[in-house]
Amino acid sequence: MINKMFLTLVEEAAWGSSIEDYMIFIWLGVFVIALIVEICTTDVVSIWFCGASLISLILAAIPGVPFWVEIVVFVVLSVALLLALRPVVKKYFSKNNFKTNVDEMIGHKALVIKEISELQRGEVKINGIIWTAEAANPSEKIEKDDIVKILSIDGNKLIVKKIDNDDKTN
Repeated sequence: MINKMFLTLVEEAAWGSSIEDYMIFIWLGVFVIALIVEICTTDVVSIWFCGASLISLILAAIPGVPFWVEIVVFVVLSVALLLALRPVVKKYFSKNNFKTNVDEMIGHKALVIKEISELQRGEVKINGIIWTAEAANPSEKIEKDDIVKILSIDGNKLIVKKIDNDDKTN
């Protein structure tokens, strides 16, 4: 008797519910997933979905609001927030990137004081300071006393390219 009553209650609950009854949980799930994705990445993309899902969550809590209205609000608000605020936020966070004095060495010439080969890093001297160096082309061998151009900096080593004799005047 009790089992039959319980099954009747479960069936009524299952058949009598609509998607509007579950939208609060769906928006909460969207919020949590978007927040986790934003924490794992630093692209400032999914945070806007968090904001839109919170507004849709509030709409889901209001009785009588159809689920399609919540979805339309979510999509429109997500796109609007993403397009309007993401560039501003990216610009704000990227202004803290400063070039160092080391970055100014890129493009300058240096003197090789220890041979650079595929199997061994060499050393170059620029502005009186000795740096570890690697060839941009790993198969290239750069002899001692050659002049090289600094192409980039990778950690604490310079990536260099040998300057041909006709390029030494530049």
